[in-house]
Amino acid sequence: MGVLILAGGSSRRMGKDKLSLPLFGKTILEQTVAIYRRVFAEVEVITKDRIGESFALEGMGGTLRGAARLLPDHWQGVVIALGDMPFVGINSLQALSRAIAMKPEEVWCLSYRGRRGHPVYLPRKYFSYLKRLTGDTGLRDLLPELSPKYIDTEDYGVLFDIDKSDDYLPFQRLVVVKGAGDIATGIIWRLHQAGFKVVATELSKPTAIRRMVAFAQAIYTGEHTVEGITARRSNLFEVPNLLVNDFIPVIPDEEGIVVKELKPWAVVDARLAKKNLGTKKEEAEIVIGVGPGFTAPEEVHAVIETKRGHYLGRAIYQGSALPNTGIPGEIGGHTVKRVVYSPGRGKVCWYFDFGQEVKAGEVIGTVGEKQIVAAVSGVIRGLIHPEVWVEEGMKIGDIDPRGIKEYAFTISEKALAIAGGVLEVLLKLGNTSLK
Repeated sequence: MGVLILAGGSSRRMGKDKLSLPLFGKTILEQTVAIYRRVFAEVEVITKDRIGESFALEGMGGTLRGAARLLPDHWQGVVIALGDMPFVGINSLQALSRAIAMKPEEVWCLSYRGRRGHPVYLPRKYFSYLKRLTGDTGLRDLLPELSPKYIDTEDYGVLFDIDKSDDYLPFQRLVVVKGAGDIATGIIWRLHQAGFKVVATELSKPTAIRRMVAFAQAIYTGEHTVEGITARRSNLFEVPNLLVNDFIPVIPDEEGIVVKELKPWAVVDARLAKKNLGTKKEEAEIVIGVGPGFTAPEEVHAVIETKRGHYLGRAIYQGSALPNTGIPGEIGGHTVKRVVYSPGRGKVCWYFDFGQEVKAGEVIGTVGEKQIVAAVSGVIRGLIHPEVWVEEGMKIGDIDPRGIKEYAFTISEKALAIAGGVLEVLLKLGNTSLK
């Protein structure tokens, strides 16, 4: 048994050879082939050259009829896939593979919430059916008489194909956001709401404090939802499928390979390191630095101001953000006291959880044998993950003196203001880079 990936179409609706268009560091066809090769041992790509011009010009029926002539003799079944569907999930293909192994004489189809999708599996006894197809008659017209069995999934990738320019454009303008803390999450959330496809990178053990509103939490839990948008811990191979299913992939990437591999349209460095950790303009068509440490246009195309006050969220196209003062912004009349700093080295044991009220002077946790004492009364808004090794003086928590529980679970006004600046830059500079 093997896979035939059909790649002999004329791309009439796209108006150009869509299978050769770039997608996440590969071509569309290369992405499709790579997914199938992770599940199936034998994968054959059926191009126009292999089947002949006359077959390809007929349409899907001619392509399938030409492909049937190339089926290897030792194949007892064939998975028929389309080259312009690079978003099928590996889990879906594995489910198909298991079904074939259990009942190889059945016809199998993947579906999405009851709607038939691709790929389709045919056992050898039906190979001859392919040879009678003509014109643009494809598997859709053939399947009813074969009584296929369906494997229903929640994977929209089994339906979605890149047929027109509008299908391709959202994936062409991929944005990689370095960092997935609370500020980065505000950026990712707003870009996602505006229709951008976004991938986030993080440390293997993120140090985010406001974890309930940080997609970085997905690194620890596998999945995390912030205000209706869900992030999943991912690897590079899962990115296409997660994006088409409306998830935010969050990839541990301490080696910095994600940008190199995915070749995104835009990069946003939102790690808030107060210095440039190596981000360069050459990484993408649009590169944005968030906060101090970046200079535009020398290092990045634009910088976003992160300091609370009159200039918060402004896009800077010449110069840098205001320098870091080391003093937290004022919330509820408090600056330094609302931030919780580690009293020692080690791992934290918290006595409270997000959204809970604490009183000034109350012990809220320990680092080793040293107590962590709340300096102000309020609601717990930030707690560093207990798996993180902390150093003395390190920021490990946050208390919101305004005392409103909801604020611990919703994106801050600061994050959304900064996100607005990022969105401005992408729209302003993107008007030329997408032409």
